[in-house]
Formats: sequence, C-alpha cells, structure tokens
Amino acid sequence: MHAVPVAAKDKIADGLLADFLITFPALYYLIIVRPLKKPAKSLFLVLTVCCVIAYLLLPQHQRGYILQVRKLTAVAELGFVIYAVTKFNSIRRFYRAHQLSFADPVFNLRAAMADVFGDTFAIKVLASELAVLRYGLLFWKKEKSVLKHSHTFSTHKEFGYVAIWCMLLLAMSVEIVAFHLLLRRWSNTAAVVVTVLSLYGAIFLIADLSAILKRKVLVSSDQLILRTGLRWLVTTHISNVVSVKKIVNDSHPEELYFKGGVIKNSGNVLISFKDPVKIDKLYGGGKEFTSILMNIDDFDRFAGMINI
Repeated sequence: MHAVPVAAKDKIADGLLADFLITFPALYYLIIVRPLKKPAKSLFLVLTVCCVIAYLLLPQHQRGYILQVRKLTAVAELGFVIYAVTKFNSIRRFYRAHQLSFADPVFNLRAAMADVFGDTFAIKVLASELAVLRYGLLFWKKEKSVLKHSHTFSTHKEFGYVAIWCMLLLAMSVEIVAFHLLLRRWSNTAAVVVTVLSLYGAIFLIADLSAILKRKVLVSSDQLILRTGLRWLVTTHISNVVSVKKIVNDSHPEELYFKGGVIKNSGNVLISFKDPVKIDKLYGGGKEFTSILMNIDDFDRFAGMINI
C-alpha cells in the first residue's frame, strides 16, 4: 500500500477493503463453516479480525467505512453478550454439576459453557481465555484441591522453571517498550494495538507460571491426575499405569510419547499406560497417547506411590 503510485492507491485500497469485508469472510464460510458444519456465528469473529487488520492497513480516508461496518457487527456482538449474561445461572448450575465429579475449575467451566452454548471451538477458546485471565490477574488466589486425601507433586523445581520464567518476562518487558517506541514512528494506532497485545502476552505468561505452581500432579488411592499448569491434563486410574521411568539428560525414549514438560521437550519422567489416555489441552484439542514425558519433582516418592 505504501509502495504503489498515488493514482492507483485508492483503487487498490477499495479492492483490499472489499476483500477484507466480503471475500475473506465468504471464503471462510465456503471452506470452513459449510463443509465442516461449524456454527455460522463464528463469522462475526472472522469479520471482526478482518476489520481490525483492514483498519491498520488502509489509508486514513478509508477507515470510516471500517467503522461503519463495525457498528453493524457490534450490534450482533452486543446481542450475543446479553444472551450469554441471561445464561449465567445455567452455566453455574452445570458448573456445579461437573464439580461434584471432578473439581477442576478450568475444565469444568469449559464443560459448563459447552453444555449451554454448544461444544464449539469458539466456546472452548472463550472459556480458556477466561481461565487465563483468572490465573493471570488473580494469581494470588489459592487453588482448591481437586481430589480429597490426595498427595501432590510439583513439576517446576527440578527443572528451574521459575528462573527461566523470570528471564522470559524480563526479555518481554524490554521488547514491549522498544517495539512500542519503534512503531510510534510509523503509526500510533499500530503501536497501541501491538502494545496491548504484548501486555496480554505478559498476562498469559503470568497465568502460565501461576497455574504451574498451583495445579500440581495428584495421586490418590486409585486415581492419578497428571498436568502441567493450564497447558494439559490427563485423568486415569493408577491401575492403568504400566511403568514410571526416570529420564536423564542424555537419554531419549524411542517410543512415541506426548511431550508435556514445562519446556516442551524437557522431562525427567516417562509414564507409560496399558490403555491410551486422552490429553485434554487448554483450548480443547487433544490426542490419545500411551506414554507421557513430563517433569515431576521427587521422583522416588512418586514412583513409590504408583507401586509399579
């Protein structure tokens, strides 16, 4: 847009505006919504993203059209928010019902919202974002125990994740300030948008550490809950565990396994199962695996409790 001749800039801008408002949403409907039978209301999210990108890219006099379109979509979005508020009691009722069998706030919230609004990708993302905000903004709150009379095992101490996290947060803080000052030379709007997104990234990073510190591995008399913070969770019976192996830095298991360490490829414990277990990830995706590589502190006590 900045390199084309001035005489052709308006025509190209009009074409790009039409692509963002018509072509891209239409392609999403034809390629994603219709063949995969996804809910049509997800088009509002796609249109919103297209409007934001178009607003940042198009010339100043074209942005008025974007704002008019956003007023129309905002009405529909406001209607959905009002509808969601009216369903609050239903969500709370389903949440309490799920809590009776498994008192995990993150996955119970997602299950309750799926019961009310449907098990769609958009609902899974919304519930997951609420979980991130809970752990990122309310990081001082204590975590209630999921299992009664259970033993807990942390997953971060042996690997030194807190020190790594502090370095990541420091690097992110420096980059946010430097990138904001750089973008201000080109566009104040772009600088503000990128900075807000970067600050949300910092909240996500805080939520990750907060959840790792609070959401520990749990072992009861017959149940085993494996998890690394908000990232993933597995629930199974202890009788389903075949072996628990200590992994050192210079050894690599040969079989296919799920990489579930605090740093993805890290891990000091390889847990194998008789029957495959489903990895329930934060945003709803997940596959079945027969082995999981993860970090667990106090390996000897953990292996002793599994009684392999």
